[in-house]
Amino acid sequence: MPLVSTVKDFSFYSDSEKQKKRYGSVVETFTKTFHQKPDFLVRAPGRVNLMGDHIDYCHFSVLPMAIEVDVITAVSKSDDNSVTIANTDEKFTTQTFDLPSDGSLVTIDKNQHSWGNYFKCGLLVAHKYITETYPEKTGSGKKPLKGLHALFDGTVPTGGGLSSSAAFCIAATLAVLKANDISDITKEDLTRITVVCEHYVGLSNGGMDQCASIYGEPSKVLLISFKPKLETTPFELPKTKPEAVFLISNSLVTSNKTETAPTNYNLRVVEVAVAADLLAHKLGLKTDQDSNLNTATLRGAFDAYFTQKLGEPHWDGKDINMGIERLTRILEYIETVFSDEEKKGFTTEEAAKAAGKSKDEFSSTYLSAFPVRYDLLKIYQRTKHVFSDSLRVLQCIKVARDFKGDSEDYLQQFGKLMNESQVSCNILNNASPPKCEELCRIARENGAYGSRITGAAFGGSIVHLTTVDRLQKLIDVLTTEYYKKTYPNITETELNEAIVVSKPAEGACVVDILDKIE
Repeated sequence: MPLVSTVKDFSFYSDSEKQKKRYGSVVETFTKTFHQKPDFLVRAPGRVNLMGDHIDYCHFSVLPMAIEVDVITAVSKSDDNSVTIANTDEKFTTQTFDLPSDGSLVTIDKNQHSWGNYFKCGLLVAHKYITETYPEKTGSGKKPLKGLHALFDGTVPTGGGLSSSAAFCIAATLAVLKANDISDITKEDLTRITVVCEHYVGLSNGGMDQCASIYGEPSKVLLISFKPKLETTPFELPKTKPEAVFLISNSLVTSNKTETAPTNYNLRVVEVAVAADLLAHKLGLKTDQDSNLNTATLRGAFDAYFTQKLGEPHWDGKDINMGIERLTRILEYIETVFSDEEKKGFTTEEAAKAAGKSKDEFSSTYLSAFPVRYDLLKIYQRTKHVFSDSLRVLQCIKVARDFKGDSEDYLQQFGKLMNESQVSCNILNNASPPKCEELCRIARENGAYGSRITGAAFGGSIVHLTTVDRLQKLIDVLTTEYYKKTYPNITETELNEAIVVSKPAEGACVVDILDKIE
């Protein structure tokens, strides 16, 4: 199993000199803050998802890539059990706390929205991993971890839909592990333990963000599968003429996943969990209870429909043509499953009845783990979005595999899938606000083959498919027609941070470059 790598220079960045200065600044700030030099540095990148949003926690495959914007952390071990975390961004105030002397796990107050809670998420999962894997280091959980000083510096925009929180939690986890002399950890183990990080602050996320950040490879996008097991397959997209590039533009509509979760992210998790159990009940299917809420998943209901109801062979998730054919059929079938009234939405009572549960059972199963608020549950819409975006992931792979040298045809097909996904994210998943729609429209009219919102959505960033010869015009028009009109007081620095051209980037790693920084 591949280990989290250690890099010894800045060559994995596109602008190594710029990054050398950045790291030098972080080390200098650390030294001024803690009156000592750091012992080591770690980093974790953000990600952009090219196709398949809000389907990872349904166990359908997604298509992201790691990007160059990242979180870096300078760390030194402390002489006691205290932890002090600081940030180069002054809006994140320095925090200090003591680790429990009896070796117990740190507690997190979900009601207190603090950047320190995200660090504690990484601390908590690292502590559990160390106790389980290296029990002698914590006296089987009776001795505290070593304390540390840590300084964070991030270029992943907060609330920008590029997984700033996942990158931060992964960097924090790596920092705690290495501070406690855990030098080698597999990418699989780091993914496994960090996937649940944000559950501790009340977010019912899937595993796409963590996989993309940890498994990222230069020049490669990632097909991340969740069934029958979590698996990442890196592959290169076709080399087109002119060269295809992905432009990422931050709408600057901030959507903090945790703070908006009750009406946005967590509600979608609840709706698709209800959808899976509702389908299983209506169709008489037996499904595994393997979702974040210990319910069925839409992937589980999908598989059971074809094997149990239709008696067809099991789909392993790897046969792209079989997956495309079955997802096309299930999309046709669900139009007959829901009545016209059900397609408008379900009250709690109506959803409980349709899923074969009492109101109390319904509340206990779906409404107790994470806070949610709603008037009607949009079960039909979310089901259709999940199946259709899952289909588009496979269609993207097929378009790439079938590439025979016709660059324009490939770009048109891939872009069309991105645009169709955006319609689904907006209409069926209600996750694209008006400013994001405007940004997509402007881009498509000025050089983008396809544009779609990415990540958790409800704001954040748009990813555009274009080519190097169209790139500058696209940037110029987005600048004049969106940013300067929508945000007249935007600064050049803010503008440069909002528009990012990124190739697939290196995943999370230890950065062994202290001897190279003056």
